[in-house]
Amino acid sequence: MPNNTATQHRRKKDSARLTWSSKPRRAPNPKDIDFQTAEMVIPNPQRDQLTIAQFRKLAEYEIDKTKMNRLIWGDNMLAMQALLASGYEGKINLIYIDPPFWTGENYYANFVVEGKEITKEPSVIERLAYKDIWAGGIDSYLDMLYPRLQLMKRLLADNGSIYVHADWHVGHYVKIVMDEIFGRENFQTEITWYYPNKIPDRRKLCFTNAADLILFYTKEDRNHIFNPQYRNVKPHRRAREVKINGVKQTLRNEKGEVIYQIYDKRLVDSVWTIPSLAGSSHERIEFPTQKPEALLERILKASSNEGDLIADFFPGSGTTLAVAEKLKRSWIGCDFSKVAIQITRNRLVSINAKPFLLENIGNYQRQMIYLHGGRIYEMQSIVLKLYGATPRKDFQDMGIREAEEGIIELVYVSYPDRPVTAKKVEELAEITERLDGTGYRRLVILGWDYEYNYEELLKQRRGASEEKWTVEVASKIIPPEVYEYLKKAKNEEEIEPLIGKIFFHEKPYLRLYIPEIEYTGNKAEVTIGIQRYVIFDIPIEKEKERSEVAEIAKTNFAALIDYWAVDWDYEGMVFKALSQAFRGFGKRAKTVPVKMKKELDTGKEHTVAVRVIDIFGNDATATAKIDLRNGV
Repeated sequence: MPNNTATQHRRKKDSARLTWSSKPRRAPNPKDIDFQTAEMVIPNPQRDQLTIAQFRKLAEYEIDKTKMNRLIWGDNMLAMQALLASGYEGKINLIYIDPPFWTGENYYANFVVEGKEITKEPSVIERLAYKDIWAGGIDSYLDMLYPRLQLMKRLLADNGSIYVHADWHVGHYVKIVMDEIFGRENFQTEITWYYPNKIPDRRKLCFTNAADLILFYTKEDRNHIFNPQYRNVKPHRRAREVKINGVKQTLRNEKGEVIYQIYDKRLVDSVWTIPSLAGSSHERIEFPTQKPEALLERILKASSNEGDLIADFFPGSGTTLAVAEKLKRSWIGCDFSKVAIQITRNRLVSINAKPFLLENIGNYQRQMIYLHGGRIYEMQSIVLKLYGATPRKDFQDMGIREAEEGIIELVYVSYPDRPVTAKKVEELAEITERLDGTGYRRLVILGWDYEYNYEELLKQRRGASEEKWTVEVASKIIPPEVYEYLKKAKNEEEIEPLIGKIFFHEKPYLRLYIPEIEYTGNKAEVTIGIQRYVIFDIPIEKEKERSEVAEIAKTNFAALIDYWAVDWDYEGMVFKALSQAFRGFGKRAKTVPVKMKKELDTGKEHTVAVRVIDIFGNDATATAKIDLRNGV
């Protein structure tokens, strides 16, 4: 029998450990965080009639989400904790991640609107996340990655694999972290992805970096899924003198003599030569970190089978999810960038994906909240004062403001690390009606960000409330310039000159056309359309670009719509995107049509719901009642 003490000693001695000052000492525990379904996206309703019929009978809480593909907007650490809490531990067969490379990039999103190139600023949540990743150098980067990898290990099936994409900035650090979390014995190989079409940077006096590395680990050293992959090679006359694994063909002349042998396949090794998406590739959708489908296709084919569950917790442009869909794998994706979510959803719609859920995290927890050493309540006090409200002493996130018409408003400032939810506003409305004995007539919400489908969810809660709300709710957006001010603020005395000069705009305004109805027998062709969509705040940093977009919006608001969808028979719980229109990708983008039509059954009243997402990530919803009970 081996000496266990000696064995443990050798393991301890041989183990590499990466240590930094702020390294987490324990793995994060799953929290009771819920997912809220913003949309069930059905790219091909005619094909998926059975699925639609099944979900019409279900409320959101009755949907078995484990049987659905899921695209989640929010912090991936919270999402993974929620997945663990809802039964996904040990269920994911393959994880691929392409996390930020510690390059210091903010990855501003670029769009083309009516031929003009514009650059969208990152949202405040995106700014905070990137700021936290880069602020402390490699320490803060590893602080971000380390606990997430721990959660991924728990989600991974016993026969599962994980591929972590990195580059020269952090690859050597990530390797040691992976050894520690997954075990050095479960390291399979380091893949070098070489892209031969890399354009040399002649400004640098060094060799051009034209390769990334992909670290391949498994949950267990044995019994993991692996399907050998082959690549085609060109025929060569001396092939018969070379021993190669693959398919061999021997060519002979008329006398039966061997002329030469062709090996048309060769086992793929750890160096992959796959062109990047440079130039005018048909795949390119103008996303800065987009990866080619050929790269993900090789990974998915090698380490998963049809029907397996694939996850990408940094999906960006959605390449992993699109490839998983094409290869008949199930998938989960999560990103905190609304732009990434938009692009991924549109990409999946464009390939007629199976129905999938678009979700957000219902209860964001406190994470990465501090702004340059300040505390949340200090920041909220500043925002309240900028709005012209006097902060309350009993509620750090609330203040009182006298509006121009003499109405006294109760003002609430949301937290920067979480979107405002309809549930939270309902709670605030109850407080508003009874606070200070007499209550207040108006509740003003100052939100850094709002949950998907916020207006519709708020309308549902107001309608379902046992006690009717008497309070008026005004939902406003904290503008980007507030964030810029907070970064530079030294003391509260600097606030006074800015009061009244910073505008807190209303959420976007959506108005529908009166539905058009044409009857044919027991059917009715219904046309629904967007009559007006107004963005009150355009998050573009450059004044010239912002002014140009504002002018475009006045005459052609549809140019700013990224995606809109219609649920032709909305049940009041889950929005089913049965018809969609989206602008497309990059320079191929086109203005969306503002009307859609659908043939509906007569003899009943339909509630038609419309959901609009603009290119900046704002969303708005509206519904229309269509009475077809007396149609002829």
